Amino acid sequence: MTLIRVSEVMSRNPIKAESSLSAEEGARIMSNKGISSLLIEEGEKIIGIVTERDMVTKIAAKGLLSGNIKLKEIMSSPLVLLDGDSPLEAAAELMWKKKIRRIPVMIGTEIAGILTENDIVRISPGLIEITRGILDKENQGIVKGIHGVCDSCNEFSENLIYKASNYYCERCYSEKAQM
Repeated sequence: MTLIRVSEVMSRNPIKAESSLSAEEGARIMSNKGISSLLIEEGEKIIGIVTERDMVTKIAAKGLLSGNIKLKEIMSSPLVLLDGDSPLEAAAELMWKKKIRRIPVMIGTEIAGILTENDIVRISPGLIEITRGILDKENQGIVKGIHGVCDSCNEFSENLIYKASNYYCERCYSEKAQM
């Protein structure tokens, strides 16, 4: 399974919405397009993601009016990003660890797609067990090139290193190796 790369499986051309749109407008876009998330942008920069779960837990469950809430107020940020060359299995483990069901995928310097649990199930139904945390942690190998927050120093890195169920920036990984 490590031979399948995220870029081969991801959903391409993710839909973007301006951060100043209301949640009601965002929900309408999601409904019309038949999608479950929107990448949120300010100008040309992607700053977050809004999902159906955000709509339910941050608006509906609190009895708020979606027309009064801006997408920027309910988005998840900073984004957890994944490099398109990452193995699908590592992506599934990252989704489990971060408790997320979709991850924007970087190819070069651009977000080129979104990997969802459905994308993973379509290719390999067994990997869904990883995203749900059902399997034991058997993968102790090293995987590089994941974008996100270091488990050790909590700083964002564009080149996290996955080792023994943890994600490290290059500095923290080097420090761990010297111990």
